[in-house]
Amino acid sequence: MLASGLLLVAASTAFRVWQLHGAWFFFDDFYFIQRALDGPLTWTYLVKPYNGHLMPAGALVTWLNAHADPMSFTYPAVEIIVCFALTGLAMLRLVLRLFGARWAVLVPLTIFLFSPMLIPATIWWAAAVNQIPMMLAIIMALSSFVAYLRRPRWTSLAATFAWMVVGLLFVERTLVGFAVLWLVALLYFTAGTFPDRLRQLWTRYRGAVVTQVVVVVAYLAAYVPFALNFDAGSVRSKPLFGVLRELAGTAFPIGAVGGPVDWKVSGVTQSEVHPSQLLLALSWIVLLVVVVASAMTRRHGLRAWLIPVVGLLANAALISVSRAIYFGSAIALDYRFQTESALTLSLAVGLAFLSVPGAAQSAEPRPSATWSITTPSWAVSAMIGYLVLATASTASYPLRNLTDTSPERYYDNVAASMRAEPDAQLMNLTVPDWLWAPLAYPTNTYRSMFPMLSPGPSVSTTVTDQGRIVDDSGTFRPIQFTPARAQLTHVGPDGCFGTARRTTSRFSLDGPVLGPEWFLRLRYAASEDSTATIGIGDREVDVPLEKGGHTLVTPAPGAYSSITIRVQSGVACLERLEIGEVSPGR
Repeated sequence: MLASGLLLVAASTAFRVWQLHGAWFFFDDFYFIQRALDGPLTWTYLVKPYNGHLMPAGALVTWLNAHADPMSFTYPAVEIIVCFALTGLAMLRLVLRLFGARWAVLVPLTIFLFSPMLIPATIWWAAAVNQIPMMLAIIMALSSFVAYLRRPRWTSLAATFAWMVVGLLFVERTLVGFAVLWLVALLYFTAGTFPDRLRQLWTRYRGAVVTQVVVVVAYLAAYVPFALNFDAGSVRSKPLFGVLRELAGTAFPIGAVGGPVDWKVSGVTQSEVHPSQLLLALSWIVLLVVVVASAMTRRHGLRAWLIPVVGLLANAALISVSRAIYFGSAIALDYRFQTESALTLSLAVGLAFLSVPGAAQSAEPRPSATWSITTPSWAVSAMIGYLVLATASTASYPLRNLTDTSPERYYDNVAASMRAEPDAQLMNLTVPDWLWAPLAYPTNTYRSMFPMLSPGPSVSTTVTDQGRIVDDSGTFRPIQFTPARAQLTHVGPDGCFGTARRTTSRFSLDGPVLGPEWFLRLRYAASEDSTATIGIGDREVDVPLEKGGHTLVTPAPGAYSSITIRVQSGVACLERLEIGEVSPGR
């Protein structure tokens, strides 16, 4: 049986290797790499929060990868696979420790190892760097905690909380694991009424209770003032029920049977489950049959489902007061936000039907039961169907099938353009929205996004003559300027509409300008190399002037109807001034 379990772990690891085919860095990954390349390894860097996440261990791993080779996905891919394999071995250890060496433990093990709920955490580095270590830590902690519950020893208790601390170093969501630990203790290692069970926990496992209080309070004392970026009390006015509908009503049941098979991309980063109504209905029927069977064929079987229910409620509350505020309740259809459900579902299936040696109460066959879904034929058939759906769901996952929006292809094209035009001067614009978030400006500009190419192309706010911009495929293109406004003053016999000197000169435009996406193009002839200060609306920018006749382009956002110009030295004949838009040329 152990050999079969190990074979399952090996097969699932190979499955995740296949899953990673076509994957590369994506969205938040680029910001992580930017931060890692931005300076030396410091404590400040490690503990800087990100979107409410406190992840010093994840930041450390990312820093090491980025400084080894920021463009290589090999390091993250190997780390994902190794960590998943360790997590699989930990899960095998857990089910053997919980239920003993029996063939039936292969069912919850298979459900966990091949769960579609693990796809985001085993393919996207920004999720994997936190969530797979979190899962490993929770599983190892639960395994040690089960040993402690059976025979309270400080060694088992120390191992439990050491693993939980490791998980907390990767992500604060590890706190959900404490609920899993104590639900197992409350439901299976105590007996009687709820108050009786609480008294038994305190009497038998007082050391564990006190230790957890200390660990959690100490962690929250650091996390809440430092990293928490939402108001937990605001859940009353946030989309809790909408999130619950999507999280528990759609994503969980369809994932429980191996679905969704089909996905929908929303808001670039959200790979949401998008099952057919028929498959969703069938998943609910299957889940209902399994839950009813646990109640009708097993004593103490129904309580197991409290574990995934509590996990779903906890994640629903977290999503409701954070991401759902900005992205809507549909974000709960993304499995990144319930990775733990792969574990809680597997535990529930095992605990609902299998006895737990050494427990005060656990699932027992009802003598009066005349039917069962736990026969080998039923179990094998169910797992075959689950694996077929899980494989189809993995094969169609959006991050494995990026085409025109492939970050890897985009960066390959940027690198190819750098080789073809090594002296190209890029105007510092922003990358496509699908590569990194516009709201993350200025970290989505060329200046921030291209240093990972090491050393990256030359990037400047102002370009002269042969400036380039990058099209959506990652290819360098000449700047195509489409004018919308021009200087009002006519060009004189000398070819100048004005002369820039050391004193400020103002030049009116032939219409007002309003908005953030405008650029200024100036054709001039300078007597010497110098610097011009151009007043654009309520701000001034310094731009380089080169001796002779040239054309410069620089950003000109704002609200204004005139431009001021002065030079630090020499004089410049101003031949043409225009405000317009830029786009990739040919």
